[in-house]
Amino acid sequence: MSLFTQRIEELIIDSGETVQSLAEIGKINRSTLQRVKSGERLPSKTFFEGMCKALRLSTAEEEELKDILEMETIGQRNYYNRRAIVDLIETIAELTEHTIPFSKEIGLKNEEVIKSTPIDGMEIISGKTNVLRMVENAVDCELFASETPQIRQVIPYDWDAIYDYIFQQMMGSGKNLVLQDIVSFPQNCSEPEADQSLLAFKKLAALSLLDNVEYQSRFYYRSSDGHPVDDGVFPYYLLTSDRLITLSKDLATAVVYRGAGLYQIYDGYFSELFENSAPFIHGSRDLFEIYAIEEALPTKHVMQPLPCFSRYFTNAMIEKQMNRDFPYFEELLTAVMPFYDKFRANNKGMVDIFPLRYLRQFMEDGYIYLPEEMVHPFAAEDRLQLIKQLHADLVASERKCFAINEDRLFMNSAVEFSNEDPTLRLILHYRRGDETIFKHLDINEANIIRAFDDFFDSLPTSDYVLSKAETIAGIEAIIRDYSRNGS
Repeated sequence: MSLFTQRIEELIIDSGETVQSLAEIGKINRSTLQRVKSGERLPSKTFFEGMCKALRLSTAEEEELKDILEMETIGQRNYYNRRAIVDLIETIAELTEHTIPFSKEIGLKNEEVIKSTPIDGMEIISGKTNVLRMVENAVDCELFASETPQIRQVIPYDWDAIYDYIFQQMMGSGKNLVLQDIVSFPQNCSEPEADQSLLAFKKLAALSLLDNVEYQSRFYYRSSDGHPVDDGVFPYYLLTSDRLITLSKDLATAVVYRGAGLYQIYDGYFSELFENSAPFIHGSRDLFEIYAIEEALPTKHVMQPLPCFSRYFTNAMIEKQMNRDFPYFEELLTAVMPFYDKFRANNKGMVDIFPLRYLRQFMEDGYIYLPEEMVHPFAAEDRLQLIKQLHADLVASERKCFAINEDRLFMNSAVEFSNEDPTLRLILHYRRGDETIFKHLDINEANIIRAFDDFFDSLPTSDYVLSKAETIAGIEAIIRDYSRNGS
């Protein structure tokens, strides 16, 4: 008996009704309800709503049953991966929504746990708790005592405690940290290992959002013979300014070295592996790199604040919107024209997900989330022309656009996902004081990209987005409002 079938049977018993009476109350087919109850079939959306009404479920009970049904329908693995991605989107939105004051002072919190290691000496630490506290202490010492704090690490990507600790110490801190890590994944990984890489991405993405962390993360796939350091008794390690910490596979034993000899050997190991691994999260503030202006890769899905107006940009419109006083106007114009030509040609089947509230905001200010010194806001008549073109394409089924159901998913204007082949690109643009910060993260790990493929493919039929009809109705309401206002 499945969990869904079991829960339906419990709810029917709790209701005190028979299958026949519930069918009459909910105006649903009795034999279909019987088959749902026995596990012979799953309910359609309409049948599910009628069944919940017949069972007189509270909102909380209905949500619980809907979650169980979704897990039953798509499988437990896809269910949890999709939830992890929603959690990631909302975490990024929350971290970019609010300014974090840089007022926290870094102090040594764990001095009493691990004694200082003598110069040119070594110390062995045993027990997972002691090892964790020792590593936390090493992080604190680096942040507290070093003029230019830096941490380089090869640690398990699922060692949440360390990533969380570094994040908590740096969030709101006046210190700056250079953080480099290398994560490894099995060449032929199991499903749990593949799913863990998605959870790792959430932790690392959160770290990359801190403006006081210069974060570079790389990855490689371990073959059966592995990297020489992976095969040892102590395959993991951290390097701070003044010490090397080697860690056992089970993270229950660590050796701390302060001597220069082994430090230099592991420093060489790290540099070589870093150079020969691929970017896991690659951050940049270069606009050409952020928007892949020199590439214009084919795009399967985009999830962004505004529906993709790039389809409607003519060369004349592009030149009109660009600021001629920008120092590199000619160079940028020369690059942008072929970029949009290629984008329009290659992305006819792209699925576009966006929030209606930012489309309404665009109608107010004409701002399209590019550096203000580079482009002018769109004039009111151009805004209306663009949104009418979008509406016409949706009605004619020329575009696949869906508005986000903002009761189900919180996404702010700082976040854009572009699912390109072969890269998943996360673009960020958010305010810090008077400055707009632009960053991008390229994700190249195959299992993460597969999870996002599934998530994006599922959106048009999920309750995270509005239906096509609801999306069109929302756009028509905006057109009416701004046509009436004489915009």
